[in-house]
Amino acid sequence: MHDALTGLPNRNNLHSFLAGKLGANRPLAMISLDLDRFKPVNDTLGHAAGDLVLQEMSLRLLNCTRNEDLVARLGGDEFIMVLDGISSQESIEALCVRLIDQIKQPIVYEGQNIFVGGSIGIALAPQDATEANELLRCADIALYQAKEDGRATWRFYASEMNQRLLQRRQLEMDLRQAMAMGEMALQYQPRYRTNGMHIIGAEALVRWQHPLKGLLGPAHFIDLAEETGLIVPLGRWVLNEACNEAARWPEHICVSVNLSVVQFRQSDLRLDVQRALTEAGLAASRLELEVAESILLDESAGALATLNALKELGVRLTMDHFGTGYSSLNYLRSYPFDGLKIDRSFIGNALSSANDRLIIKAIVGLAEALELTVTAEGVETGEQLEWLEEADCAVVQGFHICQPQFAQEMERLVQEMG
Repeated sequence: MHDALTGLPNRNNLHSFLAGKLGANRPLAMISLDLDRFKPVNDTLGHAAGDLVLQEMSLRLLNCTRNEDLVARLGGDEFIMVLDGISSQESIEALCVRLIDQIKQPIVYEGQNIFVGGSIGIALAPQDATEANELLRCADIALYQAKEDGRATWRFYASEMNQRLLQRRQLEMDLRQAMAMGEMALQYQPRYRTNGMHIIGAEALVRWQHPLKGLLGPAHFIDLAEETGLIVPLGRWVLNEACNEAARWPEHICVSVNLSVVQFRQSDLRLDVQRALTEAGLAASRLELEVAESILLDESAGALATLNALKELGVRLTMDHFGTGYSSLNYLRSYPFDGLKIDRSFIGNALSSANDRLIIKAIVGLAEALELTVTAEGVETGEQLEWLEEADCAVVQGFHICQPQFAQEMERLVQEMG
């Protein structure tokens, strides 16, 4: 009836407690709580550190409740709190503020501080449900919404959340079928050298050719693919397809592929890249991998090892969305990057903001000093292009210069331009 690690009531104990309270028609508030950033603790510091975090969190949760309440651990970093006789939203929100504050306090392990966070979903009985499993389901749906809304927060269950979740599940089923039925496709965003405006490469952009909704961009499905792990087979497909297509282009033109943080965690990227290059017969120097800074923030030690392994293959590495993260300068010093991309937000404001123009010039100068290539993405007007040429930005891409092209159109374009 109790969890061996924390001593808290387990799932059986929870259901027994709920049966008594719900049978007596008692008002209850159920809190479903997950720890944020817990997995990296296990991955980087080991399970002993993870066990310590779970034990410490159990004590903190208990200290926030009364004797008549229940705190249970369902497994992993999943906790349930049942507040007996409480239905006031103000009282529950006051507790949530306290819980989140307690959870984010550091935990000391072998002389170093461990920081995690918490997301909370809340369901009320009898308003939301009168049966244990249904109440748990409602609390889980609210928890999912809290995570969707940025984590380290709480959400009360609402019926429309259930509808959104059903739509998401349907989208996931459709995406799985789309991958199996060959509905995914690539477009290529050409990349030009400003000196002479010659094509030197192209960025592979994944699309979903939905049978009912038409051509869908990544904003419609990439987040879902990352949450469900589908990004790993999808990313592998993108890598293979892009390499196969680039092998038909002139040898001086490279192809660029974006990498997801989930691929770093769940896939052997070095093996995936090596296989894609070998099967396509593409020189490693003609493949560029774009890395978002979130990858480096999420698991820096593992990311560095993976990037070094990729670099050993001979591929190019570029930091994407440069200037929008937290520690970009340190990453440029510590990681084996060959280039960086100036985020489109700076390009879009370049003509109206003196500060953005100064930032772009500073990035160009920094890249030159570090012998890195620099690419401006999101060029949408002739005026932006003209200014970037004057600012000595070597490489540009964007809708003003060329729209994304499907494989056949891209092949014809690069052949025409030599």
